[in-house]
Order: sequence, then structure tokens, then C-alpha cells
Amino acid sequence: MRPTRLLTLVALTLAVAATPIAAQQPAPDAAHRAAVQRLLQVTRVREMTEGNIETMLAAQLRQMPQLAPYAGVLRDFYREQMDWKVLEPEFMRVYLEVFTEPEVRELIVFYETPLGQKMLTKLPALMAKSNELSTRRLQAAMPQLMERMQAAMQGGVVPGTPPKPDSTRPPTS
Repeated sequence: MRPTRLLTLVALTLAVAATPIAAQQPAPDAAHRAAVQRLLQVTRVREMTEGNIETMLAAQLRQMPQLAPYAGVLRDFYREQMDWKVLEPEFMRVYLEVFTEPEVRELIVFYETPLGQKMLTKLPALMAKSNELSTRRLQAAMPQLMERMQAAMQGGVVPGTPPKPDSTRPPTS
């Protein structure tokens, strides 16, 4: 199980949960809950979550090797925080808030298809490539950002932005 797949599902869930539409939906009933439970099974969220712990730990230790003596503490912490018994009610709540029962049922139908399963398999690679693209673009544009930040700190005109209108002159018509 790849961490990117789990992070993608979580990110998509959280992004959609932040919309005002989610707050306007009626309270979920038993059928809605059962549908969300089935969607979580079809999308293998539990397996991805559980399989993600060692991957997250390995990545963190690669980034910060000085934490190696504390790998056991980190592993225990991740297991505690990522335990399905803790996460499942939170995932359920978010999915219930974000998706109506008919939407959940449509998602189940899609994810049970070969294309839906392929999407689950390919989405981590797609997200990783998208993240790499964004990172490269931002890194390449960093000199522009630094130039703009320096100009802003010095109170000057910020390159690449339109000048502010002169408030002492009356507007021209």
C-alpha cells in the first residue's frame, strides 16, 4: 500500500469536506452509513492506512536520520494515531458529511469496475507526478518570489504586480 494513495484519498475527502454544501446535507441514516462502509471497503482505505505506517516511518527516517534511535517511539506513535479503530469513525463522519447516499452508491459502482480499480492503483503515481510538477515549477520560480518579497519588504513596487492607484488624484472617467 502506498502512502500517496492514502494521502490522496484523505486530501480529496478533506478538500470536499470543506465545502459549504457538506453542511447543508441532512443527517445520515442507516442506509447511508452502510453505503459509506461499503465504499471504504471497496476503496481499501483500511488496508492503505495500515500499510502506510512503515512507509511513513521509513520516509521520515530518510529525511531525518538523526531520529533513527527513536524509530520504535515513532512507529508506536504512528500505529496509535493511524489505528483503524481510531480513524474509521472519522472517515465515516467525513464521507457522510460530504457525500449523499446516492453519490456514495455511484462511487461504489465506479470503484467496483475495472476502471475504478485501476484508478485506485494509478492515482498515487498520478498524484506523485503532479506533486513533482508543482514542486519543479515553484522551485524554478523561486527567484521571482524572492525578488517580489524583497521589493515588498523595502516598500517598493512589487515586480509583476500592477501599481497601486494614486489615492491623492481624483479618478479619471
